Amino acid sequence: MKFRTEINNINIPVNISHKDILVMLGSCFTENIANELHRYKFDVLCNPFGIIYNPVSIAKIIDRVLSIRYVEANELVELNGLWHHFDFHGDLSGIHRDEVINRSNIFIDNLRKYLTSASTIFLTFGTAIVYKRKDTGDIVANNHKFPSVFFTKTRLDISEIVDSLTNTIKELKAVNPGINIIFTVSPVRHIKDGLVENQRSKAILLLAVEKLLSIDSCYYFPSYELLMDDLRDYRFYAEDLVHPSTEAIRYISEKFSETFFNNKTLEVINKIEKITRSLEHKPINPDSEAHRLFVAKLEKEISSFNKDFPDLKFT
Repeated sequence: MKFRTEINNINIPVNISHKDILVMLGSCFTENIANELHRYKFDVLCNPFGIIYNPVSIAKIIDRVLSIRYVEANELVELNGLWHHFDFHGDLSGIHRDEVINRSNIFIDNLRKYLTSASTIFLTFGTAIVYKRKDTGDIVANNHKFPSVFFTKTRLDISEIVDSLTNTIKELKAVNPGINIIFTVSPVRHIKDGLVENQRSKAILLLAVEKLLSIDSCYYFPSYELLMDDLRDYRFYAEDLVHPSTEAIRYISEKFSETFFNNKTLEVINKIEKITRSLEHKPINPDSEAHRLFVAKLEKEISSFNKDFPDLKFT
């Protein structure tokens, strides 16, 4: 008997190897996958402007970077001694306005470098619920704990998302014609507004992505469905019952690997994982002969790996 509806054979005609440059933007789930890729020594730039949950704000950041529109002083707002930018996460906020501006502009240059050379960009959407500034009507990526009277809460509709991202993809392909765009919807549940509203929000994101898939080189990886319909059990959530558990992240990462990596890349990953686990090993007796032999063997393995893969060196 079958007790589970498993998602198999995710067909996306994109192959990723260690030669590729990758960009990942979006929700906190993006960082879960990026952390796995960093562990396996892929060249990944993930969320330089911090976690961004809604698709329009993701598009705004890409548009700004591609047009090289640097941050200016009049764009920042101050609250409780910190300077913030409404398009960026609080990770970029700071006490000194000039430092926030300089750091933000360095990130703009770095992200543009990656966007123009990346083979693949992953965009992960978390929610369609957004906040708009009452004074400008602009959608914010983060309200930075400003009083609610500053904002109007609303929900994006499908056309808003599609129109915004369609233009962004056009501009991106103008500077990087060969780039692949992989959309995914975060399985993290946004329950602040209730479970019903979360489902409506996710439905809008899924339908918007469906329309965007009509654009060349745009694909969908089913992170949301892997947790909600494949694993489908509270065992695979963290204690908050909102975020995926470590096991769920590992499972989705495995599906990611099956989808995007060929056997050669998987062999390299296995070698990296073996060495990394050995490096993480904490000896009971570091002065023992057994540990000395373990270290000598590990050094030999690292030396051999560095020789075979000089671009992926362990230091």
